[in-house]
Amino acid sequence: MLTVGIHCYRQIMDGPDFPILGTEPIAVEFANTRYGIGDERIDFLGTARWIEEWFTLVSARHGLPPSDEGLGGDEARVRALRDAVHNVLSAAIDGQVPETGAVDRVNTAAAAAPTHPRLDWTAGSPTAHRLDTTGGSTAVLGRIATCCIDLVTRPHSSILRRCGSPDCSLMFVQNHSRRRYCHPSCAHRDRQARYYRRHLKGATS
Repeated sequence: MLTVGIHCYRQIMDGPDFPILGTEPIAVEFANTRYGIGDERIDFLGTARWIEEWFTLVSARHGLPPSDEGLGGDEARVRALRDAVHNVLSAAIDGQVPETGAVDRVNTAAAAAPTHPRLDWTAGSPTAHRLDTTGGSTAVLGRIATCCIDLVTRPHSSILRRCGSPDCSLMFVQNHSRRRYCHPSCAHRDRQARYYRRHLKGATS
């Protein structure tokens, strides 16, 4: 798992090295499970076990509602929504129109899991929380779909980016104007590659 907070890679024993940035909205992290380019593409939600492991890693950080039955038993629906979210976010980055089917799937998932606000007032300070009206996988996927809609309809949409490293497909929300890479490790690897190309060109010219 790619853990931005400590700037390192941690290998999950007997499992995939999930491309989790740890700093991005849940819809972006979800889309990033379809990782890679061309023949190198990997589906990090490709099995029920991987789905369970991925949601275990991200649920607490993103405050996803609990799902007692787990998400691994709903593989097809999970991957279908992931592909739809990926299509919608990619279209926003590329300035294109997403596929109609992708938009419909995101809307359907969001509509199946409505939320309502709850007011809490403690220590003289009012706070609002969103409560789910459903549970299980429907609530989890609905929360992700709602996040996707928020990302492409609010100012965030103008700062959605794809990593500047040519061999990385991860998306991220650009939190400062100079950020070009999803993670410092990608920036370092790209600088090394450009340095190597320059010196190789100089040695052969």
